[in-house]
Amino acid sequence: MRVVFATVGSAISLTALMLATPAHAQATGCAPAARCLTVATNGGTGTGFTAQCTGRYPDFVFPSANIPTNFQGPWFQLSQDYQPTAKAGDAPWLKIDFRKGVKEANDYLFAMRDYSFEGMIEVDFVPQKNTVRHWYHMPMMNFGNGRREPIHGVTQERPVTGPELGVKPGVTIHNYAVGFYNAPGGVAIGNVWKTNTPDLSKSRFPKETMTFKILFSDGQPSDFSGADPMAGAPSFNILTTSGPKTVRLLQMDVSALDSRSLTGWVFGTFAFQPSATDPSPWKRLRPVGLSWGNDPGYTPSDQQAGKKLKQTIISDQAPDYAAAHLGWAGRTNGPVDNPISGCLSCHGTAQFPVAAALAPFATNCDTDKKKLYWFRNFKSPKPFGAIDTNTCMPTALNPPPKTLDFSLQMQVGVQAVLQFNDINSCTPAAAPSATPMAAAKKVSAIPAAYANAPRVERGGAPSN
Repeated sequence: MRVVFATVGSAISLTALMLATPAHAQATGCAPAARCLTVATNGGTGTGFTAQCTGRYPDFVFPSANIPTNFQGPWFQLSQDYQPTAKAGDAPWLKIDFRKGVKEANDYLFAMRDYSFEGMIEVDFVPQKNTVRHWYHMPMMNFGNGRREPIHGVTQERPVTGPELGVKPGVTIHNYAVGFYNAPGGVAIGNVWKTNTPDLSKSRFPKETMTFKILFSDGQPSDFSGADPMAGAPSFNILTTSGPKTVRLLQMDVSALDSRSLTGWVFGTFAFQPSATDPSPWKRLRPVGLSWGNDPGYTPSDQQAGKKLKQTIISDQAPDYAAAHLGWAGRTNGPVDNPISGCLSCHGTAQFPVAAALAPFATNCDTDKKKLYWFRNFKSPKPFGAIDTNTCMPTALNPPPKTLDFSLQMQVGVQAVLQFNDINSCTPAAAPSATPMAAAKKVSAIPAAYANAPRVERGGAPSN
């Protein structure tokens, strides 16, 4: 088992961390032996929130009033012992040519699913207990409406209101997810977050990087007009700002850096299949599809005319409810994701400053030509670029935004620090750090149009 109490790239004892505690009041409502601090909503000096520290970055910063008195855990601990290098040769999906057809695409996705689950199912997805391989979390996802909760570290995803996804009209189900990066991915995270000020010049993921995210829903059988899509699914108990909840597995997203991709990345998704008979309910996830390009120029008119996507493969094993809820013009998308977008195009917007929405949501994005700007093929270090909020058309930004290499989780953490001035509650006093404003100026002065960009959150209402 790996040591939990570690800083980026070098171990540090819990005693040393406790001696270096910032000037926050001690709190209750954390794991035994963890530093438990009373902080403000931004992680700084103040009250109302509890920050748990078992390493350099907080495990969570959560409303104190929403942690039940005498709660005994389990408590989420951020996997953050990021290493400077990772062993090569542990990427079985790279042996499969996903472009050949449906069978190969399915095999590619299943290889990533099984790789993700090895050593994780039996330890309840606590990476520090995995004896097969290392997995890591993204730091500083502790703020705003979608902040991490204290049991499993899930953050809010997009809620779904019926009749979408077969939910009864007027009913809303809420969704939550936690994501993991493999060892190569952890190297990049460690390089970016060596200090409290993220180094955006290091935001490039190395070969063999792979990520996965398991997504859960609080939807109940009675919330659906038809069959319950999560019948027999495994569940997590979580804490939310509205109280404890039991949520069930609905979706799994995966991505991998792959040189054969037109964007450098392959993104895929799974949906839970109640009729599957795998002994482990976790493995009753079935592939929905994968995309390695955005099929530039392809519109709903092409779909209606019977033209085929060339850079997306939709699985023949997709559960019916998921196959009926694909992305724009039939691109790969998960059951709870917005159908105006697609997995790959959405993640392509990861950059700083935040100069574009995740998808063409705005009412002035009212033509296919405007929407197609989200469905271009480009590779890092090229960023997505800026969108004029008045016209929904591309606009110049000088200097241009910095790419975050298709990582929306990285974007959440970076924006928290550089735009919203959120604070790392747990940093030892002697740790080197630049001020957020100084770092922002190094990237570029945030243009007026984006200085007040809403916090990037997959779930909940945008917060300023």
